[in-house]
Amino acid sequence: MIQSNSFRNTVILLVICLLSAGTVSAQEAYQIGVGDRVSVSVYGQEDMDTDTEVAADGTITMALIGRVDVEGMTPPEVSRLLESRLENEGYLRNANVNVVVEEYRSNTVSVLGHVNQPGKIALEGPTTLTEVLALAGGINSGGGERLVLIRDSEGGQQERHQFYLSELLDQKAADQPAVRVRNGDTLFVPKAEQFYVHGQVQKPGTYTLDRSLNVMQALSVSGGFNPRASTRGVVLYRKQPDGTVKTLKVDMSDPIRDGDVLFVKESLF
Repeated sequence: MIQSNSFRNTVILLVICLLSAGTVSAQEAYQIGVGDRVSVSVYGQEDMDTDTEVAADGTITMALIGRVDVEGMTPPEVSRLLESRLENEGYLRNANVNVVVEEYRSNTVSVLGHVNQPGKIALEGPTTLTEVLALAGGINSGGGERLVLIRDSEGGQQERHQFYLSELLDQKAADQPAVRVRNGDTLFVPKAEQFYVHGQVQKPGTYTLDRSLNVMQALSVSGGFNPRASTRGVVLYRKQPDGTVKTLKVDMSDPIRDGDVLFVKESLF
């Protein structure tokens, strides 16, 4: 029975370690900021344990040593700083301090547009674009695969980066570095873009423009030409910025835009 209990306890400990590995890794990489709530515990000195919020000036207040600037530091870095202060100022000989972020409030990303749970999301460590999208409940029925990431550059200019969800998740993405978000970013999921195909095609109708397509690919999505089609009679109607609609003769390699209407004429012979 003793051996059985020992084995069981070992298994439980292993499972806990595996489950907490991701959290530990996130804590080690996370940079503490204003508004975060942190827990500070000193081994053997329970009366010094502190549960506090990082103040507006980036500091926490610690028993004996007072205010300590922790903004921009990781939990392990703060632990070492507090240990050093306690030892160097003569309060403890071999200080052992553990710092844990209990609530992440300082590093946030705004998720807007066609997602199921729009709003601000707190980052608990290095986070990818797809992870943030999942935390926002995913794309709703009105959204498309196009993702727009908006962030401020170091020079203060606004940058806009465009991605397609399928390209972030397909096999090619395995060879590319992950797209990570950072504090202050905004992820916007626009309404699904559409194009229309009418005339002499197999399946005329409305289609979602969920990736970059040219005219040939758009016709392929609609099933291609039917037997009555004029392969040279493809016309594209495109709405202009002033609201007018322009009729364009197209090459098969021309890109399709949101709102485009492709019309395939009937052959005269």
